[in-house]
Amino acid sequence: MNDIYIHPKYTPLFDSEGTRYKIVTGGRNSGKSFAVSTGIIFKTYDDDKVILYTRYTLVNAETSIIPEFIDKIQRLNLENDFIQKGNDIINRKTGGRILFRGIKTSTGINTASLKSISNLKMWVNDESEELVDEGTFDTIDLSIREKDAKLEIWLILNPKDINHFIYRRFFQQNGVEQVCNLVKGDITYIHTTYLENKGKDGEYYFDEKFLDIADKCKEVDEQKYNNVFLGYWASLTEGRIYKGWKMIPDVDYPTDLPCWYGVDWGFSNDPAAVVRICFDASTYTVYLHQVLYEKGLLTAAIAQSIKDDMLNRKRTLYHTATIDAVTENGAIMINGFGVDRLGSFDPKVLPKEAVGEVSGGLNNIYTYVGEVYCDPARPEQIREMKIIHGLMATGAVNKDKTGRIEYLKYFNVCYTESSKDLHNEYVNYRWKQSKTDKTRFINEAEDGNDHLMDAINYGVATHLRRLGIANRIGEQ
Repeated sequence: MNDIYIHPKYTPLFDSEGTRYKIVTGGRNSGKSFAVSTGIIFKTYDDDKVILYTRYTLVNAETSIIPEFIDKIQRLNLENDFIQKGNDIINRKTGGRILFRGIKTSTGINTASLKSISNLKMWVNDESEELVDEGTFDTIDLSIREKDAKLEIWLILNPKDINHFIYRRFFQQNGVEQVCNLVKGDITYIHTTYLENKGKDGEYYFDEKFLDIADKCKEVDEQKYNNVFLGYWASLTEGRIYKGWKMIPDVDYPTDLPCWYGVDWGFSNDPAAVVRICFDASTYTVYLHQVLYEKGLLTAAIAQSIKDDMLNRKRTLYHTATIDAVTENGAIMINGFGVDRLGSFDPKVLPKEAVGEVSGGLNNIYTYVGEVYCDPARPEQIREMKIIHGLMATGAVNKDKTGRIEYLKYFNVCYTESSKDLHNEYVNYRWKQSKTDKTRFINEAEDGNDHLMDAINYGVATHLRRLGIANRIGEQ
């Protein structure tokens, strides 16, 4: 294999004979994808049959997956043996093909076309944790059968939680440990971790900064470390999502940090929810204050609540050991004394060099400077907030809600005493209960009493990730 070293645990991927199912699990950076793609390339030399490579969603294989395979082919010095045609890679010597397809397309689940592929000998499904519908798996599985032929199905995944059908079907029902390397019945189990992803020289195949991230996660949350980095299946036995948030007096909300807002739309059945957010990087603390929680409001009223908060909240304009310039509820105070306007500042009270900073701060207040991250499901309301009401409104990132929740879990969080609805949602925000085991929960948040939780989620994750800020375990 030229200079490519594959861990011996992956040897079953290169066997000409073997079991029908190969379950390849592991945590982040365990080398699964590298070994699997190399194994698939060598499988094309066996005959002229077809290997189907899928992901649940695969928008453009030519710019995502295929380059990874081309890289392996080049590293193996096999460029002359292969040709790419669209979403297929063909072995010139044997005629063997690798077809790259998505299970879910813009028109729905694509099982009909996948079932109709002729001369198929093997199905490889990468990122199988995303395939949650067992019926879809069965449809494709049953179509890959041929009399007197040994056909293979490879499932490659980072294990999620034990409610996934792959765990239930291939581990629990087959009576094997969730982390194992063995053959039982017609199933081969392969499991590796990042600790094994190294060459013969002992050097890791990834940036060693990753080791620091893994160690930090292990220190902060060992259960998460076991799942994410060691590839154990997660078991949620407690429904509550967030814990450890601290309620603080309203006067303790920072006045010297930039603030932004998160918005979750509502009207007749659900309240509109607005939360003010700021972040102290020195302590990894997110501060929250409930601005709005009310049904039946039009966009203008929601926008006005944000404007009022921008104008009226207390904020520090300038601060030294001897001077404290603040604004609150429309009033400007210098060392506790009110002033009407900037021009009336006495240089003896406010130094000349501070006037520009105070002036800039006031301008930000009066022009409503502050990002407003909104649920992107209502683009017309976002546009109204921006064009008509002059707010810096934009659609929040609304992909991977569970990932955003996990991101927020590893910050310190404080919220104000007056945020009564926020407190109520915080203490009641829970994971969904498993349908098959009422003592366990699935990795999906309950819908309903979560409007401020969503507003927080939109604002914190979108803003801090755009700034490149990682949480306490190093995740962005």
